[in-house]
Amino acid sequence: MNSYKALIIEDEINNVAILKYFLTKYCINIEVVGHASTINEAVSAIDLLEPDILFLDIHLNEGDAFDVLDRLKHINAQIIFVTSYNEYAIKAFKYNAIDYLLKPVVIEELILAVNKAVKNIHQQRYFDFNKLAMLSKTEMPVLENNEYIAIASIDKIDLLKASDVLYLESDSKYAIFHSVDGKKYTSSKNLLHFEKIIDSSRFFRVHHSYIINIEHVVRIIKKDGSYCELSNGMLIPIAKRKQNDFNRFLKIKS
Repeated sequence: MNSYKALIIEDEINNVAILKYFLTKYCINIEVVGHASTINEAVSAIDLLEPDILFLDIHLNEGDAFDVLDRLKHINAQIIFVTSYNEYAIKAFKYNAIDYLLKPVVIEELILAVNKAVKNIHQQRYFDFNKLAMLSKTEMPVLENNEYIAIASIDKIDLLKASDVLYLESDSKYAIFHSVDGKKYTSSKNLLHFEKIIDSSRFFRVHHSYIINIEHVVRIIKKDGSYCELSNGMLIPIAKRKQNDFNRFLKIKS
């Protein structure tokens, strides 16, 4: 399991202890590497420790958390505010905070915030955009015989047999391939990119978020909407606007 470094910026020692306890007990992939109570301490600690996640109180000795962020030339850490003051939320999100937790901290909300931070960190590490820009120049998204799909990540290109793909799923700017063996492959290209280049006799975009491999569709369910049931039991929704086109694709009379 990957471990992520956290720095707590808070001037109340009791609050530091509580937050550290919660993180240690409920977020086992988080390592609290230190805490700071002043602006100068915080800036020095961030430069020295290079934390993955910052937990910031608003009011600090000699200033506030925004003064800390303003002092930093650049910051790669995920920012989570933990404070008693709800009136600063809008300003916090202007500083790219991923969450704003009010004291007393609710454990479930803390866990969700940490999970969101970890997901962001993972995406930033996995998708190094400088490397992706270089890789995209040599990427072969699909081989000409349509039997394989090339899925590029930062350090490799996975060749996946088209027949082994159950479906593709949209994840913001990226596309996730789900294979018959339960594995997932994430590409830097989005779903629209693959919709244009994959075998149109085998794959169909049934929804804004999904492209399915018709070879793995076992039935169409028409109850509380329309769904494709795949060979692994997964239900994929069919968008209403796609229904007629999908019927024609399957040669089903409306």
